[in-house]
Amino acid sequence: MHPLDEHGLLAQRDPHGMMTLTLDFPNQCERAMQIASEASLPSLPRAPRQVIVCGMGGSAIGGDYLRALFEEYGDLPVQVIRDYQLPHSVDAQTLVFAVSYSGNTEETLACYHQAHERGAIIFTISSGGELQQRALADGVPHMQVPGGQPPRTALGYLFIPLMRLAERLGLLPDLSQPYTQMLTRLVQTRAALQPDVPFEQNPAKQLAQALHGRIPLIYGSGGARATVALRWKGQINENAKQHAFAYTFPELNHNEILGWVKASEQANNWSVVVLRDPDESAKIRTRIEVTRRLVGERADWHELTAEGASQLERLMHLTYFGDFVSLYLAFLNQVDPENIDYINILKAELAKIH
Repeated sequence: MHPLDEHGLLAQRDPHGMMTLTLDFPNQCERAMQIASEASLPSLPRAPRQVIVCGMGGSAIGGDYLRALFEEYGDLPVQVIRDYQLPHSVDAQTLVFAVSYSGNTEETLACYHQAHERGAIIFTISSGGELQQRALADGVPHMQVPGGQPPRTALGYLFIPLMRLAERLGLLPDLSQPYTQMLTRLVQTRAALQPDVPFEQNPAKQLAQALHGRIPLIYGSGGARATVALRWKGQINENAKQHAFAYTFPELNHNEILGWVKASEQANNWSVVVLRDPDESAKIRTRIEVTRRLVGERADWHELTAEGASQLERLMHLTYFGDFVSLYLAFLNQVDPENIDYINILKAELAKIH
């Protein structure tokens, strides 16, 4: 029996139930949609000319996914800020979503303060914390989502409300059909990749085994796949406690491709994972094929193609697949996927600075 098929071993290495939270993800998306649909929502006081999402980690990825939807369906530019400082362009005609799962993310709180000072249109999302307190005190619309789990497992609570709010504000078209297709795809993906599916029939377990002991380079085939590649990197970092790197076509063909010339002298344990789309252009397909040929024997090469009819469905299929891979990697690495001691040490040191 493969180690990833030993349920007792998996439970032993996952004392905080990260796999249980991951298996709940489709249900989480449904709960998030209900919350966002039923929330009281004021109309926009004026037409925004840009959208800013402030967040870190899982909250920021939710913003990236919102940006992908706007690029597909919307008319406004969307920017995601992972920092303490808002761009100079943020003003009264800017719609700012301040998103922090805990409500206490210091970078997001700093951006919220600046947005409020500049008279921006603000909506906030958190499970509570200081962000909620400030929003209520300032009369800013706030959406509270359920708390109590690691932010990286709460993507449904951090992305679906953004999407639904943008719909309700008239900034995105009705996405009910793509959303329904997405939910169906998530349930199908869960059924195919869950721990009960044995290694021989489970592609997420197989990819995790192939990446075990190696350094993954996650390449997105442009567009939304670049965002998913970044999500894979973060999940492998946090859950599996190992390095991974993310980049995207076509940009990597203008610089990173030359790093492969001396790659065999730099590391002998690299693996490439290409996240693909079934509707890639002939140019992108050729770039991937030629890059694979040039990489040659310097690294293992794996490809995963998004499944689904819509951008939303494909985006979340690749995302959910990567979540399973990162957890199976954690089990193979014999680490607790929930543990974030290094991050907690950093937060403790930052708390000393006033």
